[in-house]
Amino acid sequence: MGDLLIGVGILLAIIGPLLLIPVAWLLYRYAIRPLVVRIATPALSTDSARGLALGITVGLLAAVIAASYFPGKQQFDALCAQHSQPQIGRRVYVEGFYADKLFPYQAAAYIRDQGFTFVEAPDPYEDGVYLRYTFDGSKTHSEVIEAPTSLFGFRQTFSEISGSITMTEKVIYETSTDSELARAVDLVYMGGPLSLFLGSYAMSSCPDLRTAKGSEDFNTFYNLETLVLHSR
Repeated sequence: MGDLLIGVGILLAIIGPLLLIPVAWLLYRYAIRPLVVRIATPALSTDSARGLALGITVGLLAAVIAASYFPGKQQFDALCAQHSQPQIGRRVYVEGFYADKLFPYQAAAYIRDQGFTFVEAPDPYEDGVYLRYTFDGSKTHSEVIEAPTSLFGFRQTFSEISGSITMTEKVIYETSTDSELARAVDLVYMGGPLSLFLGSYAMSSCPDLRTAKGSEDFNTFYNLETLVLHSR
């Protein structure tokens, strides 16, 4: 079912603009054309009145779509200008770190693939319990600890802004003082309340992966924790 919903979502993102055609036809056929023909004739011929009705229909839909798209896009552009550049104050070398939220498979990837000796995090399934993940060369182990001991931590938060903008933020910080070592943000604009009718053409991302600088900044965002918290 999940794959089906994803497939439907991708299909709508591609063909969304085509949905404007039946909407425009219904608006023209049952609302705009009868009204314009009744008002404009006999000053205009029937064909001229219909042409005027078609122009009004297209203009009205364009105005509605623009009013739906541009306010959110302006807000997105302002947020992008503020957050697109990752901020790295300093880098450190550590054996392990604390993550505010972590699942076992994620801990295993940090330890096996990134070379950290351990990772500490709250138990994702039991409140108030902390775990330390380690790797013995064949599999990942977890043990309950009284409290985290890591000098540095990593947190990732996800938030929705105005319904059409989502922001994922990563922060690396010193656990004893909460002072930040680094911060990076990924923003996505879906296209406004009527984004369904604009499809994938209305979507914007920041950093912009279509540019070399944006691709570099997104790579920094994606790998921030391992770029700042080097394993020995």
